[in-house]
Amino acid sequence: MDSDAKSDLEIENSDKPETARLFTFLQVLTATFGSFAHGGNDVSNAIGPLIAVWMVYFEGNVRQEAETPLGILFFGGFGISVGLWIWGRRVMKTIGEDLTKITPSSGFSIELGAALTVLLASKVGIPISTTHCKVGSVVFVGYTRSRQGVDWKLFRNIIFAWMVTLPVAGGLSAALMAIFQAAAL
Repeated sequence: MDSDAKSDLEIENSDKPETARLFTFLQVLTATFGSFAHGGNDVSNAIGPLIAVWMVYFEGNVRQEAETPLGILFFGGFGISVGLWIWGRRVMKTIGEDLTKITPSSGFSIELGAALTVLLASKVGIPISTTHCKVGSVVFVGYTRSRQGVDWKLFRNIIFAWMVTLPVAGGLSAALMAIFQAAAL
């Protein structure tokens, strides 16, 4: 990239000081909204299978007529907190710094769009990934701000990791089930 294109990209990827000040404050609000959406969606996605097993064991069927035990909700929240503590910084750096430059105004758009998507999908009952929504928002806001502003190689690697995750998780689950069945017989 030549120096003129680079300086044009830097101009496109910066906010005026008064704009940055306004959106820095607004980003606190959208971050809170995003945290609410993230927690509500991802805790239920993570503990849904555990609740199903719990209900089958204690009630004899999967049809949930009783309230979800509060202890399981806390367990799910604790698990997500530990995951964020261990991997969160790396994931946030990759998405928030390496994928594209994020300014307060673009961060506001990213967080609001992702949170609305997650809440709408949760309300409809579609189990979606908050991380996928955030990455999609980051990429499309970065692309809208500047065509050269997105690290497409990194985005390709993220997509590849997502595609590999499902078959690997399925294969490991099948292997564990085969081991459990062999041990039970």
